[in-house]
Amino acid sequence: MQIVAIVISLALTVAAVALLVPAVRRMLGVIRSGQPAPGRTGNPTGRAATMLKETFLHTRMLQWHWIGVMHWFVYAAFLFLSTAVLAAYFQLFKADFVWPVVGHWYPFEWFSELIGLLSTVGIVYLIVYRQKHHPRSEGRRSRFFGSNFWQAYFVEALALLEGAAILFVRGAEYNLGVVEGHDTATRAHFPIASFIGDVLYPSGAGSAHTLENIIYFIAAFKIALAMIWLMVIARNITMGIAWHRFTAWFNIYFKREDDGSTALGAMKPLTSAGKPVTLDDIDDLDEDSVLGAGSIQDFSWKGILDFTTCTECGRCQSQCPAWNTEKPLSPKLLITALRDHAYAAGDPKSEGHEAHAERALVGVGSKGESAGSGTDVLDYFYNPADGDFVIDEDVLWSCTSCGACVQQCPVDIEHVDHIMDMRRYQLLVESNFPAELNQLFKGLENKGNPWNMSPSARMDWAKGLEFDVPVVGEDLESLESVDWLFWVGCAGAYEDRAKKTTRAVAELLDMAGISFGVLGNGETCTGDPARRAGNEFVFQGLAQQNVETFKEYKVKKVVSTCAHCFNTLKNEYKDFGIELEVVHHTQLLNRLVREGRLTPVKDGAGAAKRSITYHDPCYLGRHNQVYSPPRELLEILPGAEFVEMERNSERSFCCGAGGARMWMEENIGERINVNRTKEAVGTGADQIAVGCPFCRVMLSDGLTSEQAKGEAREEVEVLDVAQMLLASVKGEQATKAAPSAAPAAAPAAASAAAPAAKSDVATKDEPEAGDVTVTEDTITETADAGPAAKASGGSSLFDTPATEEPAAPAAGGSLFDTPAPAEDKKPEPASGGSLFDTPAPEPEPARPAEPAAGGSLFDVPATEPEAPKAEAAAEKPAEKPAADLGSGGSLFDVPATEPEAPKTAPQAPAEKPAEKPAADLGSGGSLFDVPATEPEAPKAAPAAEAPAAAPSEPEAQAAPAAEAPAAKPAADLGSGGSLFDIAAPEPTSEPAAAPVVAPESPSDSGPSEAPASASVSTDGSYGSLFDVASPEPTVAPESPSDSGPSEAVEEPVEEAPEPEAEAVAEAPAPSGTTSAPSTDVDITSLGSLFDVPAPEATPATPATEDAPAAPAAGSSDAPESSEPEPEPEPEPEPAPEAVAEETPAPGAPPSGADLSQAATFSEPSEAPDEAPAAASGADEDPETILDADDADAPAADEPETEPTTPAPTKPAPTSDGPTHTPKTDVDISGSGSLFDV
Repeated sequence: MQIVAIVISLALTVAAVALLVPAVRRMLGVIRSGQPAPGRTGNPTGRAATMLKETFLHTRMLQWHWIGVMHWFVYAAFLFLSTAVLAAYFQLFKADFVWPVVGHWYPFEWFSELIGLLSTVGIVYLIVYRQKHHPRSEGRRSRFFGSNFWQAYFVEALALLEGAAILFVRGAEYNLGVVEGHDTATRAHFPIASFIGDVLYPSGAGSAHTLENIIYFIAAFKIALAMIWLMVIARNITMGIAWHRFTAWFNIYFKREDDGSTALGAMKPLTSAGKPVTLDDIDDLDEDSVLGAGSIQDFSWKGILDFTTCTECGRCQSQCPAWNTEKPLSPKLLITALRDHAYAAGDPKSEGHEAHAERALVGVGSKGESAGSGTDVLDYFYNPADGDFVIDEDVLWSCTSCGACVQQCPVDIEHVDHIMDMRRYQLLVESNFPAELNQLFKGLENKGNPWNMSPSARMDWAKGLEFDVPVVGEDLESLESVDWLFWVGCAGAYEDRAKKTTRAVAELLDMAGISFGVLGNGETCTGDPARRAGNEFVFQGLAQQNVETFKEYKVKKVVSTCAHCFNTLKNEYKDFGIELEVVHHTQLLNRLVREGRLTPVKDGAGAAKRSITYHDPCYLGRHNQVYSPPRELLEILPGAEFVEMERNSERSFCCGAGGARMWMEENIGERINVNRTKEAVGTGADQIAVGCPFCRVMLSDGLTSEQAKGEAREEVEVLDVAQMLLASVKGEQATKAAPSAAPAAAPAAASAAAPAAKSDVATKDEPEAGDVTVTEDTITETADAGPAAKASGGSSLFDTPATEEPAAPAAGGSLFDTPAPAEDKKPEPASGGSLFDTPAPEPEPARPAEPAAGGSLFDVPATEPEAPKAEAAAEKPAEKPAADLGSGGSLFDVPATEPEAPKTAPQAPAEKPAEKPAADLGSGGSLFDVPATEPEAPKAAPAAEAPAAAPSEPEAQAAPAAEAPAAKPAADLGSGGSLFDIAAPEPTSEPAAAPVVAPESPSDSGPSEAPASASVSTDGSYGSLFDVASPEPTVAPESPSDSGPSEAVEEPVEEAPEPEAEAVAEAPAPSGTTSAPSTDVDITSLGSLFDVPAPEATPATPATEDAPAAPAAGSSDAPESSEPEPEPEPEPEPAPEAVAEETPAPGAPPSGADLSQAATFSEPSEAPDEAPAAASGADEDPETILDADDADAPAADEPETEPTTPAPTKPAPTSDGPTHTPKTDVDISGSGSLFDV
């Protein structure tokens, strides 16, 4: 038996070594193929201490307590087994072999048996745990979903046998010692194994030889298990569950931070060939330089070591907010896919080398039936068999950079760094990124904030404060004279909820006697959103600008209310040559309360009993380990009961806004913010406390959605910790409704009661009409803070600087808009383009108008939650909210939660210029724009009151409507949109423009009218494909919209008898202009829109200063004070087309207009002879493609007109172009149906 055992053991050993050595060399070769990784060897002592602490003490494994404990038993047994296997080789030759010195040392013997027993218990526990949470029962919810189970079973079986083998061989040794009479053969030396020996092995006088053979067999068995294990892993070098036993030591030692912290906080610097790249280095880069990671060789060697070390435990997957909301991103699957690709592509001897050698790192393929939200995600998103990429782009862009994966990983894999490197390559090299980010980048590049707001409005938050806020450079020469620089941040300056937080912090600092200053308009974005989106150079530009400002004003200490700003200033600006002491406002306020400088009132309204739960911002908690200060503040508030969510602190769940995700659509699976809001609401808390403006927007949005569905109480509110503290210190009502009070009947009721209860605007939870914080440059709706915002009044890199106007700009336009000619005006480009947009040639500029923010052709807000005021919208379907929705849109904008509006406009070509409601229709849009808040109208007389103006949205049956359509509330909806754009109603910020409401038209592509005495309507309601612009502009001041300023002069006009459809087709595409439809046609007895005989002469009412917008045609309230003047027949304008054909820049990318035109006429029902109109827009430059009203075509060719004396002008806040006077003597009350002939 001894000889057989020796031969088998040595043979297996030789075979194992023969396989293992080449495998290790192959592995090292693949790892070394990565780029250099600078900064991985500093502080060797600290690194070694970290490695030993995390391995021997299992500090990271113990985040899951019992799992960590059991794993430690197995881990310790593995280490000890290495000595046990070595001892087995000696036992093959001498059965009673023991290690010298320690062989019979009690601690050594006890540990040997104890670890053998505990490892057996531990591995059995882990086996049961894996089976209990197997994907066959839990599906995607299992953290083992996607793991290689045969590998796990193999390792578990070997661990079980190896651990038990210790006890078995010790039991045989005990019996042999007893038989041979050794003094050490006592139960004191064999406390556990002796009992196993008594049960399993003989102990008689003649059993010595048998016991020796048993020892030889067990020794050979241990060796065989070890060698088989080595041979299997040698044949599978991607078997991370086994290889991590060797590679984890190195992976932990070479982690990014030499102080032992995780790879969170600051982002990994951008490198090329291992060298950091800055803005100053761009000119020195050669053609072969790579920015970010575009192939597996672009990762550093540490990155490939990360991939190799992954144990497939799935802890990262279990915590990932994207994966937990049915998105395709799993950090585990991402790392394993990159690992498999790295070894297949980097090792010529591996299987699948040829297939992987040509694979792109990121690509687009079939999404499968579930689009990544189901269990088929493995087949389509990670190394798909029929694909040519490693991961799908949806995997890459789903990351919120929350850091939960990095926080959880027991072997220090740096998931976020690898994701960001891939994003950098996709954006900087491939220019392949979500279209919604264009708006973000333009805002940061041109206005220094993500929402394209005016840089001069950064101090609006301080209006009405009882004390002066010192501004550095104006009131202060430097920050040396004050304690702190109060970093307001973009959200704190422009988003209303965050502005209230800013005011609260300022008031508290003033109460505590803390001196501070602000940078005011000298502040600009820290660059965090750009960097997390992959746009490293925009980040660096902003960072350098801020650092120069800090140095100029001698900034040393900074307090910030934004967790993202806090993280960037604290951890990333040091790379730009400045060291700052940065604290979060909750840290500073907690310190002031502890010092007694702020004292909450213990009775009164401010001490009302309520329960509070706290949401940990990722960039405050996980990225910077700030967990206690916010909680300590909340716990000392009188009357407050603090309750924790199940997922809190290190394991807190993301709100969904990080990683620039706040500006990207969330179209797959459940919305992350809704998932988190449900958890917060489930605690029963009255208030949800936050410490970050991004979190507040996301949770407010989620709470609104849950309240609209009846899943959350109306009195629940989201507030910043500082607001709660301020209410408590001032003794003001600290919650909407006391727990004993009756629940609010509706959101409106709750908000209506709030002003009476809360005297300080800084303690309010939501924006309300009349708040001092609400200004033109304020974001009030949660939807406007994200991808749907399209930035109120943004501009492109090539936009002409805008003049200050009192009105909000209208945005967007349609490819098919028919313009009215402008006189000597320079059309302004919209902000729908990007840094790389090529501007179209423009005529000589007059007064530039404020450009509006366009959207992207591919903006698809598919899963937006229901708007806060949905109930109000249902009650008043004909009204539009008075909110600035001028954000532009896309042919493909699809807000999923809103009902689809009727679609009748595109059914037939127009034979008569469409008449418009009394609203600004000049904002442009798309052929398919269908405002969704209006119900389907009955076929009655009121429906035909303005058939050309709103054929797809007739008003409800009401006799007064036939006389005068109602004006819409003052809102800027002129942003263009899509067939599926359904604007959510928002609070009215301006009075209604007219006593009655005008029906919306199905498209905002058409021009608008402005009668003489109509009040301003800023609705910007949509036009139609068939609107034909009047050739005669009236006098109108420039508009702050992006469709081009226009100074129209009122002139006699004459209505065309029946304009041919060809005239529409030949008209150029830009939007934003207005027309003058005839209003003196008697169509009372006519049945169809197209049976309208044109009058010989049409009176045109001259515009007055009080009438920049127009009521609907046929309105009985139309002004009659002015003398009518004839209107000439409109003529085709081919010249603008010629201009449009000359504008595109050579080599411009495929235009959104081309795609829009293709989509538009792909249906058989579309008239092909309308294509010329599309063509004129299709040839525009990229900027114009996104917002067609940027085109300067209208100014190219003016039709002949009879000049008249211009009427006095007045700024038209929402007019998108020249305003005109509609005819007002048309009787359309007798029309039966829109299409009756």
